[in-house]
Amino acid sequence: MLEQLSQDAGLQSIDKIYALIAGSHKVCELVQTDEAEKWSMRLEDALAVARDMPYSFGLRKDRTHLVFSLLNVAMNLDLLAGGHRLGAYSKATFEEVEGLKLHKMTPYLFNSTSNVVKAVGISLLRDPSALNKQTDLMLRLMSFGIEINNPSHWRIYRSFQTPKTLAEVKTRAAFESFRNSMRRVDRIEDAAKATKNDRPNRLRDVAAACLAQSNEAQKAALMASVEVQLAPTW
Repeated sequence: MLEQLSQDAGLQSIDKIYALIAGSHKVCELVQTDEAEKWSMRLEDALAVARDMPYSFGLRKDRTHLVFSLLNVAMNLDLLAGGHRLGAYSKATFEEVEGLKLHKMTPYLFNSTSNVVKAVGISLLRDPSALNKQTDLMLRLMSFGIEINNPSHWRIYRSFQTPKTLAEVKTRAAFESFRNSMRRVDRIEDAAKATKNDRPNRLRDVAAACLAQSNEAQKAALMASVEVQLAPTW
């Protein structure tokens, strides 16, 4: 169904790409190595389209969220397919991070940081030389994500929606995702600070935190791919 939706002429490009992303997620989740290359090729073609899309207000309509969602699943899937495109994806990830147009970001960046950090973490497995620079940028990204996430009409929120006590506060799903992203940034920072001898182990920690892990079989397959394709270069 997702494959058909990703090619439906009646859908907008952004919706077709999200269907492609969802289908790729499922292929990766089920560790369908025989399907990985086909879907990986389509993601590669879609990345150029996604990077050329406009910025919009709304989580699922924003170009930045779309690009990093795509890069995240593309790199996981490529690891299953043999890692042929990982260099290009890593380069694109670093370019996107360093080229973020902060004046066009919306409060939804708070939600998007999850895919950004995971994409950067996987990219650093491919290119550990960028650890120091990307660690600094990820810390700044997380701080900025909090800064612009404040309600736009905070006076109304304060008067009518603020709980009376902390016990009444409901933690948002996005908050737990943000906590997990900070844990990933911590692993990246640990790798940046590690000694030369300890760095491979810390990069394994980054992999364990940033790779897709909907189930144990998926995580095990991806970690095994990292050991074969990337770890020998650390």
